[in-house]
Amino acid sequence: MRMQTISTYFAFFVLLFSASASHADEVISENVDIHAFSALITEHSDDPNSQIIDVRTPKEFHASHITDAHLIDFYAKSFFQKLEQLDKDKTYLLYCRSGNRSGKTLKIMKKMGFKSAYNMQGGMKAWTRANYPVVKAK
Repeated sequence: MRMQTISTYFAFFVLLFSASASHADEVISENVDIHAFSALITEHSDDPNSQIIDVRTPKEFHASHITDAHLIDFYAKSFFQKLEQLDKDKTYLLYCRSGNRSGKTLKIMKKMGFKSAYNMQGGMKAWTRANYPVVKAK
């Protein structure tokens, strides 16, 4: 009986350890508000392992966009190919006009195995309404 109890405790600790070890590999896939998104930009500003991605059209992007954002047009035929070329271990900060396309992109990236991605809810509409900075076409 004592040996069975020791075996049970051992199994419990093995499960506990493996659960905590797998927790470190957890996928971060979150929708965040504009204020949290701004904080993420600041937090990751000097991090070469993070990237801001605008999934709007080129016309929308060139009218105004967030500083240092990279364009990957959600409607382009090459959209999935461009996502596939990204490093899945980096952190991605996604946005669009309203949060719809970037929200869909977040779900796609999660299914593709990306480790860390955030979607800005409310998109550029909410961002500009809150007077956060943008790069505008000249």
